[in-house]
Amino acid sequence: MKISGEGFLVQYDPEQGLVICSGLLDLRGKEGYGPVSRLLDQAVEDVHPQLTLDLTGLEFLNSSGITTLGGFIIKLRNRGISALRIRCSSDYTWQPRSMRGLQKLMPDMALEFDGPVKPRTEETGP
Repeated sequence: MKISGEGFLVQYDPEQGLVICSGLLDLRGKEGYGPVSRLLDQAVEDVHPQLTLDLTGLEFLNSSGITTLGGFIIKLRNRGISALRIRCSSDYTWQPRSMRGLQKLMPDMALEFDGPVKPRTEETGP
C-alpha cells in the first residue's frame, strides 16, 4: 500500500511488517489523515510478530499527524500487540521529543535513533 501527496510518501509493506513515512506530512485534521490512518489500521489488522515504523526520512509531522500515530499505538496496545519498533532520525529534533512522548502510550515499544540528537540552534529552529 502506498499513499503519496505533495511532498510526502507513506508506504506499507505487509510482508515485512514495515511502514515507512518520508517527506513533509502536514495534512489537516482527522479528515486529512484519513488515508494514512486507514493504512496504519491495515498494519494493525495484519498482526505481525514485529511491526516497524520507519520515520527516518520524515522531516516534519504536524500535531494532527502525531495524534494519528498516537491512535495507531493505542490500537496496537488494545489488541495486545507490543512488538512495535519505531526508527527515528536524530537529524530532526522533533522526533526524539515527540516519539518519547508517544512511548508513554506503549512503554514496551522500541525506539531506535540513528545517532545523537543534534542540539537546537537558531539555524535549525525548534
